Amino acid sequence: MASSRAYYEHGSSARDYYSQPARREQPDRGQQRRTERKAAPRTEVRMRPRADRALAFNFGYTFFVLVSCAIMIAACMMMLNMEIGINNQQEEIVSLENQIENINNDNEARRIRLENMYSLDEIQNIAMNDMGMVYAKKGQIIYYDSAEEDYVNQVKSVPESK
Repeated sequence: MASSRAYYEHGSSARDYYSQPARREQPDRGQQRRTERKAAPRTEVRMRPRADRALAFNFGYTFFVLVSCAIMIAACMMMLNMEIGINNQQEEIVSLENQIENINNDNEARRIRLENMYSLDEIQNIAMNDMGMVYAKKGQIIYYDSAEEDYVNQVKSVPESK
């Protein structure tokens, strides 16, 4: 019969079927109730002032909470006000950008219209026929050296060529 028994190995999670757990002795229920009744008034007497203080209305704490709430509400209002201001500025920026785009489009259209208004042949025709301009002849062009290369300011008549 000893060979059919299961063996218990220390440290394993297997239960030992043959060992009996130690029983605790339970106190008499009547005795336990009597001790609880005696201990309850002492605890209640000691805890009552603490409970009264915990439930008491504290002006300092209430004032702190009210001030904190007021600061939080003011901060939220300021944030909403700033957000509204930012949104208004963004709308204004978008409208100004649209105006700039429209003005640039108008300028480009006018520039193209001015470029296409007259061709070089039309300008030459108007200059020669309407205003009497003629091409310079061979002896009319005089070349001379200038001290300044940017422009020429004529203060007296140009000398005749030799």
